Amino acid sequence: MQVLRDPQIISGFAYENPVDDLPELTHCGEALCCEGHYLKPHAHPVFEFLYLSRGRATWRAGGITTVQNMGDLYITYPKETHGTGPKRNPENQHLWVGIDLTKIGPEGRFLAARLKREHPQLVPGCDEVEPVLRSLMRQIVTPRARRTDAIMAVLRLFITLLEQRLDTLAMGEGDLPKPHLPYSYGVQKAEAYLRQNLECRLPLADLAAVATARSVPHFCTQFRREVGMTPAAYHLQLRLEAARESLSRPTYDVTTIALQYGFSSSQHFSTQFRRAFGVTPRAWRLSVRA
Repeated sequence: MQVLRDPQIISGFAYENPVDDLPELTHCGEALCCEGHYLKPHAHPVFEFLYLSRGRATWRAGGITTVQNMGDLYITYPKETHGTGPKRNPENQHLWVGIDLTKIGPEGRFLAARLKREHPQLVPGCDEVEPVLRSLMRQIVTPRARRTDAIMAVLRLFITLLEQRLDTLAMGEGDLPKPHLPYSYGVQKAEAYLRQNLECRLPLADLAAVATARSVPHFCTQFRREVGMTPAAYHLQLRLEAARESLSRPTYDVTTIALQYGFSSSQHFSTQFRRAFGVTPRAWRLSVRA
């Protein structure tokens, strides 16, 4: 494992050939990048799939610049040179995995042929692949019995979910409501409580009590394992999404919306909004009106 140490990276790790007896999986990793992130042009001999779990990013491959939003899956093709776009990226968090699809049975070969034929660079709204990729990372970093079988099962599930999403987009159903993930009972209770209280930050002790967890650390560990982020980060995301929706209402000004969703000031709100969505609240409002 390579721990990523870079002025542009807050924390992260990368694996090359992570499992000796699985040449199908060539590389993987995760990085939390600060504002100004830059990735120099490079290429891989296999498909690379990059999922954005936080923020916004711009990538360039094959002479085409693509903007990736939170929840989107970006795809680069074998031997395709790619890197960050013409501007450095804002703060973001992403996971990536390199897969030789041709070595993962008929389903992998079918997907490889489809991707090369249709050549999508970005598959929007792929939230369901995040827990799958995190499960893959967990299997890689923690050797266990039958790890190879588990990783192959996860890779096949990833292929199936991507096929499903491509089919959905082909049928013009890309704007269907996002499904609610079946979290455990305690995490479901805490998640519902977070959604019901968007006007301020919530103490972790209160959330742990709602989830009937045996301790705050245990609750935080369980929540992050199931949801993929800390309770505070998840609540911030909910508040920002609700605030973004409110910005479409012409009667609400930015300061009112900031205070309504628990931000200490319009400046603090603007900073968090820009980190999450890549634009300021006022710029977002202007784009919606346009």
